[in-house]
Amino acid sequence: MTLTLPPGLLAAALLFWGWRTGLWLPALPMALLLELAPRITWRWALDDNALARVIDLSALLWVGALIMLFTRYLNQPPLATHLYTLLRWIPLLLFLPLAIQRYCTAGAFRVGHLFYLLRRSKSVLAQQALQLDAPYFVCCLLAAGVTMQPGFLLGIGLLLLWLLLAARPRRHRWPLTLTLVVVAALVAWPLSAGLHRFQLALEDTFSEWFEDWFIEVDPYRARTALGDIGELKLSGRIVLRLKPGPGDPGPWLLRDAAYNSYFDGVWQAKNTRFTDLKSTGDGREWRLLMAPERQSRQLAISLELRRGTGMLPVPLGAWQLDRLPVGELQISNLGAIKASEGPGLLDYGVEYSPVADRDAPPAELDLALPRREQATLQRLAAELDLANQPPAVAAARVHAFLLGQFRYSLDLPAPAARLTALETFLLQTRAGHCEYFATAAALLLRAAGIPARYATGFSVSEYRALEGVYVARRRHAHAWTLIWRDGRWQDFDATPPDWTRVEDEQSAWWQSIDDLWVWLNHQFNRWRWQETTGEESDNRGWWGVSGGLAAVLFWRLLRRRRVRHRSAAKPVAATIWPGAESPFYQIVVALTTRAGSRPPGEGLEHWLRRIGVGETAEMKAMIGWHQRWRFDPAGLSAPEQHRLAETVAGWLTVHATQRRGKRFY
Repeated sequence: MTLTLPPGLLAAALLFWGWRTGLWLPALPMALLLELAPRITWRWALDDNALARVIDLSALLWVGALIMLFTRYLNQPPLATHLYTLLRWIPLLLFLPLAIQRYCTAGAFRVGHLFYLLRRSKSVLAQQALQLDAPYFVCCLLAAGVTMQPGFLLGIGLLLLWLLLAARPRRHRWPLTLTLVVVAALVAWPLSAGLHRFQLALEDTFSEWFEDWFIEVDPYRARTALGDIGELKLSGRIVLRLKPGPGDPGPWLLRDAAYNSYFDGVWQAKNTRFTDLKSTGDGREWRLLMAPERQSRQLAISLELRRGTGMLPVPLGAWQLDRLPVGELQISNLGAIKASEGPGLLDYGVEYSPVADRDAPPAELDLALPRREQATLQRLAAELDLANQPPAVAAARVHAFLLGQFRYSLDLPAPAARLTALETFLLQTRAGHCEYFATAAALLLRAAGIPARYATGFSVSEYRALEGVYVARRRHAHAWTLIWRDGRWQDFDATPPDWTRVEDEQSAWWQSIDDLWVWLNHQFNRWRWQETTGEESDNRGWWGVSGGLAAVLFWRLLRRRRVRHRSAAKPVAATIWPGAESPFYQIVVALTTRAGSRPPGEGLEHWLRRIGVGETAEMKAMIGWHQRWRFDPAGLSAPEQHRLAETVAGWLTVHATQRRGKRFY
């Protein structure tokens, strides 16, 4: 059965898509063309080959869109955003065949047009008519749902209500229909929220898998744009585990990259130089700096290293790494540590001291301001009276300004007209996530003449009692500022301290289930890479589990029913029961066919009497011979067997001549 859309619904769906995605310009003429089709009398006379060429042209449009996506977008994270770009284009890419369907004499495509091998086929499937209205309606709804703007559930609800009311059987009354609509709306609201969180989890998993197999991403964090960390904050997956040493209460800022140049919403690490480090000891100890005079602290960090390559998150002041089995380790003049030729799982130790500093001293880039925002930054710096202030005083004023007049939020609107994203944050919305706070703090300090850099990594403060360690989730990815003070670089975090609470409140209800799965996967990886990580394996637990399973298996085997094994050389002959060859069974089969089978537990003579054939003298004689043949130890003599066979044959002959379906007894 083909679903017929009511007039105007498809145009409304197109307008809804244009409103949600901001593609008003193409949506309006597309909707107008579809609605004018019933009012225009002329049609294109397209033959079967021409319709097939339309499908081929649409396929070429899809190929072109995919090529543009791969060449222009997929090497620029975040991946999920660019994949959704393709979903936004679906109504555009499918509009050509729909418009041709509306304005051609055929009025529909065939299934065979979609597949080259079926185009000349005469099969029923290939010749089946294909109406594109309903599939295109669904595609418009899906494409309208890829943006984060509010109103999607209300809009799709009204469109589906329009469709259902138009297809409502007339026997159903309006009160019942409206009641069902209200119930469906109440159920759909919380269900949509759960599906949205489930979608985010799927995006996270799919993006990681897709990037691992098909995309060459930059593992060394040479650049980062405003919004890159915001994408990570949509996921609660655990990516790092930390176990502190004695006397280190935390929390910890683990930096994996630093940047010194900002332009048009993008931070870059310019004039960076990487220096090769040499391992010492057993080949897994790496000295970053000379040992500090003051007592240092210890951390144990565990994280997965994708493809054996990436940046290592460590605290500021790290001077030595232990138990790090990588083939190559490099450190940049901005303090970033790059590892390569490593295993899939790293479990390394960090020695660090607050007074140690491995970063290069300030340079000209550490005071540079972006030209587009320079006037705004200098004006704010003047209002805060940051000029000629000591670094500690200027940092305190910037910190008070950002914490007192701004709030943390992951829901960010588009930049205002003629303003950049940073200016919109500073002058209008005054709401954003850590990237905006860190960027604003770094550039305001620079406007005050104080060298500052932008740092990214993880903020670790969540403790998991199940594992006895602190963990960092993807949403704990963080950005902060490095300020030059007292002759060394120091961490300066201007993000409101309640940002972790805000993000934890938005965590999915199934996070504990996902955490359990991630923990099991982490345990498997630790076992898998234990040789490279040098972890001492305690197999007593595994031996205990194996022994317990073996005991259970042996106990179950003992409880199984045992039979005596018979030798294959002495096969046992098949048992033939007495009376098995009795011809009376032919009558039983004939009666079963006509009167139904005998119920289990009902005797043969009782069944024959119940169906009305067991009272005749002839039938009683046959039953007697049959029962004696079966149960009498003496059996049935040969003459009696012969008489039984003749009587059965006569009975079958007489009753076979009766009219089919007539009662025969």
